[in-house]
Amino acid sequence: MTNAPQAAVSTPGLSFAPGAVGPTPAPIHDIVGPLPFFSGPLGLILIVLLAVGLIGGAIWWYLGRKKAVLITPREAALDALSRLRGTVSLGSDHDFGVGVSDVLRRFLGEALGLAAPRQTTEEFLISLQGSLRFVPAEQEALAEFLHRSDYLKYAQGEATSEQRIALIEAAESFVRSGEKPVEKINPEAGASSAA
Repeated sequence: MTNAPQAAVSTPGLSFAPGAVGPTPAPIHDIVGPLPFFSGPLGLILIVLLAVGLIGGAIWWYLGRKKAVLITPREAALDALSRLRGTVSLGSDHDFGVGVSDVLRRFLGEALGLAAPRQTTEEFLISLQGSLRFVPAEQEALAEFLHRSDYLKYAQGEATSEQRIALIEAAESFVRSGEKPVEKINPEAGASSAA
């Protein structure tokens, strides 16, 4: 037998011998540190979803909240007077006098900017003298109303249901005195003019 070197026999698989034929192993890389949470497309998606959610919530809140219905001082006074009319036979005369007087005084303060809620009846009536805000007939009617309600409030006066209703009607008349008349359209007149 000869001692001649034999050629390396290649066998399938990995071989680490010099001159071996086969696939080369992949290089080994170092360990990668932690990735930031909001990086790449995931962070962008989360930011967009958060923005859409906030905008949607703001729109839902704006559309869903109750719209505050603002009423005028005239409407508030007429509403309070109608409530007093519903309880005209209830309560003491003193409480009724206080209630009906307060409604009109509050209306004069809010709607006309007068100091009626803060002044006594005499101070208020003196402040109206020479004023062009009310005609003399309105000043007399106002003085009559305030004196009658003061009689119930301070002199322990008594009033029948008819007298209470008369006070409410006087207050309603005074509150409505500045309203513009509402024109009603007659449907028959509109149809005949169109023909």
